Amino acid sequence: MTFDERTDRVRVTLVPHPFGLRIAGEIDRGNRPLLQGVLDWALHAGSQDIRFDLAGLTFIDVSGMRLIVAAAARLSPDRKLILDPVSPLVRRLLSVTGWEHVPGLRVGPERPCP
Repeated sequence: MTFDERTDRVRVTLVPHPFGLRIAGEIDRGNRPLLQGVLDWALHAGSQDIRFDLAGLTFIDVSGMRLIVAAAARLSPDRKLILDPVSPLVRRLLSVTGWEHVPGLRVGPERPCP
């Protein structure tokens, strides 16, 4: 599958190397099915780790973040879902919920703002 999925609020782009997705814009109940679809695709598209670039994510509701965390938990023990880079919003949401410690999920290092 090749894609550059977008709605009026979110854009999801395949990144071939390292394998993963770049997600930019806003994730909420209106476009959560798109997120679920690309997560399902990414989990089954290969056997390597999956990297999500969430630096351009300006909003994600708790249910959207829960979809990402649940996807990480579904991976086999030898695979990781790597969130790197992440926006300050995503980092804060993961910290508040404690989800940064979910098995299968790895959050990249905090980087200074440009």
